[in-house]
Amino acid sequence: MSVDIVDAHIHLYPGSEAPSLAWYTAGHPLQGQHSVEDYLEATKDLNKVSTQKLRSFIFIECDRTHELGTEVGWEEPLREADWIKRVADGRPRSGEGHEPQHAHLCLGAVLWAPLPSGPDAMQRYANKVKDRTGTTWPLVKGFRYLVQDKPPGTMLSSGFIESLRWMGRSGFTFDLGVDARSGGLWQLQEAVEMIKKAHEGLAENHRPDMRSRDQDGNPATEPFRSWKEQMARLASFSNVYMKVSGSFSEMDAFPSEAEQGDWGSATREKLVQRARAWVGIWLKEVLTVFGSERMIWGSDWPVCVVGGGGNQVSWLNWLSVIHGFVEGHLSKDDQAGFWSHNALRAYGV
Repeated sequence: MSVDIVDAHIHLYPGSEAPSLAWYTAGHPLQGQHSVEDYLEATKDLNKVSTQKLRSFIFIECDRTHELGTEVGWEEPLREADWIKRVADGRPRSGEGHEPQHAHLCLGAVLWAPLPSGPDAMQRYANKVKDRTGTTWPLVKGFRYLVQDKPPGTMLSSGFIESLRWMGRSGFTFDLGVDARSGGLWQLQEAVEMIKKAHEGLAENHRPDMRSRDQDGNPATEPFRSWKEQMARLASFSNVYMKVSGSFSEMDAFPSEAEQGDWGSATREKLVQRARAWVGIWLKEVLTVFGSERMIWGSDWPVCVVGGGGNQVSWLNWLSVIHGFVEGHLSKDDQAGFWSHNALRAYGV
């Protein structure tokens, strides 16, 4: 029997609070509301790809505007904690796009936190989150501070390292996001050094450089070799997990929904197979060094919509790309781990 899917990486925000997102601009492809109802619309045709059902998701913070130097600068991330509490409690405000019956879907949350400010600030911030979330506080499984757009040295600062150690002692996970393509391979190298200094529990969501190719269309030799070396170093830390998510933005974009054709069509299958063959080059290396027991599936919805062909098909496209790889490389037990059990273990659910 197939195991139901835990989507370990999704983002949600109400339209009324979208302008508080640090990256938000008029005309941005992810502008407007992205609610539980929108997410369920994106996943509704799961049965066209798999016999599995969607069990639940892990909410990942959306990078609200913030300031590190003052507690006043924490207000927007704290409002995000209020928001996910309403989702998890099943107490929506009018027009927010979720209903009481959706509450069970939220299995856990990874919220923003001021890691560069050090452990004292982390403790004060966590206390505020606990006060704001109340009975849903146990759903807070970890914290994230995006480093993919930060200057070199951010991850190695004493405040950051001590915050990670505090999180480890307190039983929280840290979701790490680096961007080796846009930001540079140094981000991955610095991340490895960071983990060496403070290795007490991390879940990694890393974007490799999947666009650098040689003249034959294969991964460019030197970046790929360096990437493999860093993957092996990451995998040497036993409680680092690798999320398989966020890759559509690193590949050639899928065409529009209309151009893709229906599920099962020759056009759609060709697109999925092409993407699977390309991402499979990297996934085989990840599988070799991490093993199936430390790989986790996440959709990165709604970010996967950018490059995935639109909200009606992107989530299913990504699932289909990875589903074929998993069926071809993992045993049934390992597949159950990949789609569900590994995430539950990593986040302590």
